[in-house]
Amino acid sequence: MVCGSGSRRQVDEDDKLYTKKFNQTTKLLLLGTGESGKTTIIKQMKILHINGFSNEERMEKIPFIKQNIHESIYDIVYNMDKINPPVQINSEESRKSIEFILNLGHDEPKEYVPEYFDHVKIAWADEGVQEAYERSNEYQLIDSAAQKPDYVPTTQDILFCRTMTVSISKIEFEVPISMKYGGGIAEFWMYDVGGQRGQRKKWIQVFDGIQAILFLIAASDFDQTLREDENVNRLKEAFTLFTDIYRSKFVRDAGLIVFLNKQDLLKQKIDKGRRIENYFPEYSTYKATDAGASHGNEYDRARFFFKQKILDLAKAPVTVEQIGFVPGKNIHELLPPRNIYIHFTIATDTDNIRRVFESVQEIILKNILDVALPLY
Repeated sequence: MVCGSGSRRQVDEDDKLYTKKFNQTTKLLLLGTGESGKTTIIKQMKILHINGFSNEERMEKIPFIKQNIHESIYDIVYNMDKINPPVQINSEESRKSIEFILNLGHDEPKEYVPEYFDHVKIAWADEGVQEAYERSNEYQLIDSAAQKPDYVPTTQDILFCRTMTVSISKIEFEVPISMKYGGGIAEFWMYDVGGQRGQRKKWIQVFDGIQAILFLIAASDFDQTLREDENVNRLKEAFTLFTDIYRSKFVRDAGLIVFLNKQDLLKQKIDKGRRIENYFPEYSTYKATDAGASHGNEYDRARFFFKQKILDLAKAPVTVEQIGFVPGKNIHELLPPRNIYIHFTIATDTDNIRRVFESVQEIILKNILDVALPLY
């Protein structure tokens, strides 16, 4: 009995210490649709605030990067004759390599032999394959990069490596506080959860105690469809999800910061002539009036258009229903608008994320988000 009492006391003491730590820590939650860049932000926090990746951690990423290589090249060559109009293979040599890849199937090979990578290089060099890659918005393709088979992944390789998030992950880090805010150290916990439709039911598990939500929207997704439902535009789904979070009673008190992410890919698409008005007809009459927009710059017009879409969504009134004192007579309360902070981001660009996160810290420290950040 004594031993049991001691164990319970230890558990109680551990619970008290955890609760104290929980209450003293600023908790950030990454939300957004699948493939919006949430996990890449987690990786950037590790680079910026936890000394990056060890050699062992880099080696652990190799199987995932090889998997990305196969998934990417297979999806490209598989869809060459599926897109309309179809794309032709350019040479007999590349045809043999493409057939080799297709015969392997979508699942990665049991062993990555040199012959496999030779076929990948030959197929990738084919002009038809390159054309199919340029039209990847017409089918599902991850944002990933192919690499040679025998190497130690660079930090950039790890940032581009794509793995589906199917569980809740957390990273803890500390950030020094500027002397103008009294100096000291701020502790952060950042949570990452899966963004696919089937994973979103898990989100409510981490809503408790969240002081700020970093909501990621992949701006370059304007011409793509969901993996889960190819009849739904990815960017429109992101805007719908943002609206749900904006109106949610569970995170009403949390600060809401939007990362309009993948700006590099958005610019690439705009420079190649991809037309936003084909997916968002209202873009044809939109004129950018923001101070940061350059006249005649189509990329600026595009990014500020998406920013305005978010601001417009946030203008819609939010009403909550509460039980009244008289049975059957509920009270409808109109809630005041929430502050929204929007940043243009490139999650794979460490310098960009460093600057953006410094701004996020600034917002929190100024108590604009009504978060009391502990200093010690």
